[in-house]
Amino acid sequence: MNTKLVECIAQIILSLSEEERQLLETKITAAAPSLKVPQSIQQDILDLENRLKTFEAKYQMSSSSFYQQFKDGKLGDAIDFFEWSVFYEMWNNTQKQLAPTQS
Repeated sequence: MNTKLVECIAQIILSLSEEERQLLETKITAAAPSLKVPQSIQQDILDLENRLKTFEAKYQMSSSSFYQQFKDGKLGDAIDFFEWSVFYEMWNNTQKQLAPTQS
């Protein structure tokens, strides 16, 4: 990493006016629109994570551990398990789709 370059850029950004910072943010967002996750998607992810946490607390296991055991047929077919597996799959698919934008 070029720390001198980063320090120089940081100094430049800190010296910008509010209007200039907003313009810079607009330019960065336009250049790399995939880097910003829309607020509605962020809220959907949080909702999924809250649902997963509810199941994790109820059954005292992580969602990834549950999912593996469920797919292996070790947990039975309670409706909770089907719901939990769907929420986990939705969350997991979302994470895979967002992975390129978060790196």
